[in-house]
Amino acid sequence: MRSRYTAFHQGNVDYLITTLHPNQRKPDDQQELAKSISDTQWLGLKIIDTHQGKKKDTKGIVEFEAVYHLNKPGQLHERSRFVQTQGKWFYVDGDILPGTIPKPKEPCWCKNGMQYKQCHGI
Repeated sequence: MRSRYTAFHQGNVDYLITTLHPNQRKPDDQQELAKSISDTQWLGLKIIDTHQGKKKDTKGIVEFEAVYHLNKPGQLHERSRFVQTQGKWFYVDGDILPGTIPKPKEPCWCKNGMQYKQCHGI
């Protein structure tokens, strides 16, 4: 999961396609990912929970929140499913979950250094 986030952050489209399960790939993935990456600034990743996904497992689940800026700050909260085939992990799909809301005096999730209540908690 962290490596895919890093690939989104760095714009490594080839890696994102390589780590996408072959059954999930589409002919226009290269173009769609390149456009998404060029429009999005990724600001941070927080792993919330994991289930399986160890070296000897064949599947795993990662729940995470990623903060981004796309015209305005946003948050992606997802529970992602991965499978391991021949020693390589592939992203299969994920369920989008509601974002979490920080407490008023906690740092804002957009990572601007302000408290949530002074920023997006208004």
